[in-house]
Amino acid sequence: MMSPADSGRYFVDDEPALAAKLDQFLSTLATDLGAQPWREDVAALVLAGGYGRGEGGVFRASEKAEADLYNDLEFFLFLKSGASTPPAAAWCERWERDGTVKLGIDVEFKRDAATGLQHGAPTMFLYDLLQGHRVIWGDPGCLARAPARLRDPAAIPAEEATRLLFNRGSGLWFAQMKLAADAIDELGFVERNQQKAKLAMGDAVLALSGRHHAMCEERDRRIASGGFATPPDWAKLVAWHDEGTAFKLRPRHRATGLEHLKASQTALVAAWLKTFLWVEGRRLDHVFTQPLDYVAWDRRLFPNRARWRNVAVHARDRFKRGEMLRAVTDYPRATLQRALVAALVDGTAAGARCMGVTATDFDTTYARWWARYN
Repeated sequence: MMSPADSGRYFVDDEPALAAKLDQFLSTLATDLGAQPWREDVAALVLAGGYGRGEGGVFRASEKAEADLYNDLEFFLFLKSGASTPPAAAWCERWERDGTVKLGIDVEFKRDAATGLQHGAPTMFLYDLLQGHRVIWGDPGCLARAPARLRDPAAIPAEEATRLLFNRGSGLWFAQMKLAADAIDELGFVERNQQKAKLAMGDAVLALSGRHHAMCEERDRRIASGGFATPPDWAKLVAWHDEGTAFKLRPRHRATGLEHLKASQTALVAAWLKTFLWVEGRRLDHVFTQPLDYVAWDRRLFPNRARWRNVAVHARDRFKRGEMLRAVTDYPRATLQRALVAALVDGTAAGARCMGVTATDFDTTYARWWARYN
């Protein structure tokens, strides 16, 4: 059976008007990039993410309403060896601004050296990118030449499952702040992040078992089939993954109100904490009986990363940004993970203590560091 990515579609359903809108935008991007004096520095411009794989979300305010884009539009600009970065960075920043205004969704560009496709370590992102993407400009074989190890789901390290849960747990925290403020106009944001968490818990367990897949519907089938180790309350996570899959492909805001979303938030946070501790326990070969055991654990959370490299990363943060996180011999995300768990269990003050900041500053400080190390 041909997947949407194989058929050259952006969505699982036929949406001709919306597809034409994306086609026109991508054509404009390609024309503009081809007119740049530094274009010879570019190996390829690639559409990644859900729209690149053919599983982009299509939103309708009601069943009869006009279809619209929903997910972020994610691009990767691969540069040749020795390319000058500033012109490419300025071009990406311009199109992030202009594209966001034009399309009404967040448009994001990431840059990397094309050599990273040959020598990079396996990650969930690279695996998904290689399995489904669309080359907008440049060498169509740029990604096809990537080595087999980057296409092997069993080669994705356990740290990637942790990273996925960390990102979606952070989304739950940001949603919790909206709910605490009774932000009626942010209910769509809350529901979106709750649905992402529903997907992530099952996806992280699947990735940890070496059975990750780029396509959301295939992951859903594998999760339902089982045959691998699972965390507590697995039946609930399977049902939630079904819901999350449906929302990802055809997002609809149910307008269920603050109280319903607050109740959902409580259940999701409790399940996320159990799942996160289970995944981390398997990754680190240690049993965490309760969340605060994880926060107080006196070992490095990223033991496979060289201490000197971690120190160098912290020193770079101090030099470039004028600030750095605690635990300089561990990777910076370690402090953020501890802070996230503490905040979800005991609130802002507990998260702030982990980061060495005041409770008043925690939300903005955490969001700033998360944007750097998500």
